[in-house]
Amino acid sequence: MKIHIIYNDPLQYATGKIYDDGVTDIDQVEEAIDMSEYGVLDEMKAVQRALEPSGFETKIVPVALDVYKLIDELKNDPPDLIFNLCESLDGDPTQEMNIAALFEILKFPYTGSRAVTLGLALNKPRVKEILNYYNIPTSAHFVCNDSGKLFLNGYIKLKDKYPLIVKPSREDASIGIDNKSVVFNETELKDRVEYILDEYKQPALIEQYIEGREINVSVVGNVKNDENDLIVFPISEIDFSELPDDYHKIVSYNSKWMYKTVEFAGTKAVCPAKNISPDLEKVIQDTAKRVYKIIGASDYARVDFRVKDGVPYVLELNPNPDIASDVDSDTGFTRSGKSYGWTYEELINNIIKFSCERWGVKI
Repeated sequence: MKIHIIYNDPLQYATGKIYDDGVTDIDQVEEAIDMSEYGVLDEMKAVQRALEPSGFETKIVPVALDVYKLIDELKNDPPDLIFNLCESLDGDPTQEMNIAALFEILKFPYTGSRAVTLGLALNKPRVKEILNYYNIPTSAHFVCNDSGKLFLNGYIKLKDKYPLIVKPSREDASIGIDNKSVVFNETELKDRVEYILDEYKQPALIEQYIEGREINVSVVGNVKNDENDLIVFPISEIDFSELPDDYHKIVSYNSKWMYKTVEFAGTKAVCPAKNISPDLEKVIQDTAKRVYKIIGASDYARVDFRVKDGVPYVLELNPNPDIASDVDSDTGFTRSGKSYGWTYEELINNIIKFSCERWGVKI
């Protein structure tokens, strides 16, 4: 079986330093290192290594500026299946869905969620509207695209619910989230909204900030009959205990990607999460499966929560979580899979199996 591993290649578009020369020891580099670009290279190599023992014929296909080059590659050397690790085009995450749509137009089966789900998941306000429709707890919110009208309409819902948290409405990977994202009054709110509008050129999503436990739930499989067809890995929790007191307990961009920053060092995942009652664990896992099904995820995804007073509030569904590492410093999804009892090779091969079953492809 021929599998093309297709990924967004930061070496072709990133403006910052990418440490991928195979020589540099990043622990010896003095400045903070942005692992968001570095990580996809590790992810691609790890997936290829995991597939080799199974006898699959793999080919690495980078994607960057020239989408026509990708089309020619697929036409001239068609794969039986695409392992889709492409999360952007030329650094633009809003194009993630269009790469998947291209695979569909060209009739190539691929791993992970389909184009419509990738696009929907990136539209955070719409996802929250859907969750509200299905009575799934999520924080109260409103959207602002004009700071001059900030305190009209939707603001009334949150006026008495400070602190609030302000995010870009159409980004992933914690882009646009930092220690100033949590605001405590109208002046801070207006400043942060204006920053999002100016810096990211998109509406700002304003939510009630939930001071609680940050929970990640990794889900794999596909719904054939009902949600019980899905597999839920052990719950993971972000441990904020090492963060300095003047940092909010949030997963900021620095926490997630900027190696050697205070936030990166102070936010560690613990899996399985500790001190969760069986009843709460079941509610969280059942909710994760519902969200997975409702938003339309395929093969694998992660659902993030904040838990307060025994209530799990859904933050978002990530339909393309990082599955980069096959070493001790696993990414959250991989760590959860190992806690479930799967090796890294089993995780990647099961994703292949789920995808082939869904598309009707024989392995």
